[in-house]
Amino acid sequence: MKVAVVNTHVPFVRGGAEQLAEGLVGALRDAGHEPALVRLPFFWHPDPRIVEHMLAARLTPIPDADLVVGLKFPAYLVPHPNKVLWLLHQHRQAYDLWGTPWQGIADTAEGRAIRAAIIRADTQHIPEARRVYTISGRVAERMRDFNGIHAEVLYPPLLDSGYQAGPMGDYVFYPSRINVLKRQTLVVEAMRHVRSESRLVIAGQADTPEVHAELTTLLAEPALADRVTWLDGWIPHEQKVRLMSESLACVFTPLDEDYGYVTVEAFSSSKPVITCDDSGGPLEFVQHDVTGMVVPPEASALGEAIDTLAADHARTTEMGLAAHILLRERQISWERVVEVIVGT
Repeated sequence: MKVAVVNTHVPFVRGGAEQLAEGLVGALRDAGHEPALVRLPFFWHPDPRIVEHMLAARLTPIPDADLVVGLKFPAYLVPHPNKVLWLLHQHRQAYDLWGTPWQGIADTAEGRAIRAAIIRADTQHIPEARRVYTISGRVAERMRDFNGIHAEVLYPPLLDSGYQAGPMGDYVFYPSRINVLKRQTLVVEAMRHVRSESRLVIAGQADTPEVHAELTTLLAEPALADRVTWLDGWIPHEQKVRLMSESLACVFTPLDEDYGYVTVEAFSSSKPVITCDDSGGPLEFVQHDVTGMVVPPEASALGEAIDTLAADHARTTEMGLAAHILLRERQISWERVVEVIVGT
């Protein structure tokens, strides 16, 4: 079967969405299909460009495909008589981020009209798909609340393998893109409250020069410089696997994350995860005091959670094993993803 996997592409930006799309293409190929990755460029500034890209998607038929799988806004708006959506997320600036410091779209007459156009397009065109899946319950919940559209959850597996348990180190590990919604600065601030000898290792590239400058300035403080290591940029996969496997635990504190590969990477490494009670997707995996720690998004609470895990290595190991078992019970695999999407 010829399967077109349609995704949004922001030039020079690479993250979990790009990995997922490539992983799906590889899994489809392994299953004997003929997949093609179709990437539609997307820029959201200035605001009117959003509508232009929505129109471009609607004017991009893929007639040679037997099946189209749409992943991300506005790429999932492409027309096709046999379309399945595996929704990564909608354009959150028009939905749950509207009215927050991160809404992005200007709160003007023009901005509100653009927001209305986004919601109207989603509500009208998402149901064109024969079936709609989302990568997490949180993404499905948002779409149900804002658009009245129901979807089934289909968790994505990791693209890269090799994650495994290793010796327990003296640091917590936070690998991710660095931006305000991932809240790395909150975890850095938490290190002021850590009483144990635990350290923090951050790995990732800042999304903007402003975010880079903010974190750099914070880490220059003497009280933090010796406790926090920032591996600035994308590190090799082998190094990431080793740092995860030899950590005390993983810390992952995003604001209302869609899914969060970091959680799955940690659980695959038999490491518990420290997250926040407003972190969204990770909460579908992290159970407090069972597979990790769930605390308020406060520096002092995060510091206390780090100290709790550092104080009882036996208990921390138990949590990591429970995390690994929970992940195995979810039966998250590319084989299942292909079976569900193509077999729909």
